[in-house]
Amino acid sequence: MGKIRSILGNNVRTLRTNKGWTQVYVADRLQITAPFLAQIESGKRGTSLELIESIAELFNIPIASLFLEQTEIYMEAKVNMRKIKLITIEKQLQEIISENIKKAFEKLK
Repeated sequence: MGKIRSILGNNVRTLRTNKGWTQVYVADRLQITAPFLAQIESGKRGTSLELIESIAELFNIPIASLFLEQTEIYMEAKVNMRKIKLITIEKQLQEIISENIKKAFEKLK
């Protein structure tokens, strides 16, 4: 049972820190105390299925991914961050192209 708690705790900590969220912020959103969250993240405490479901909802991930080994969830987080970066770059390029087209039409007038 200790390994499951450890995996869950590491994953919660990784997800939280990847988002730049504090323990206080996450605990408030989950309606628990920050010390209780710290114990979950350190693997010292288990938690209810209801809280696990709330954690998954907060991070917008499948419940099962909370129990993947650290490397798997880390890779999943990296893939998601890359997708976000690509979407951001695509939007920036669309804006630049749109501005250049507008400038070109203005010159033609």
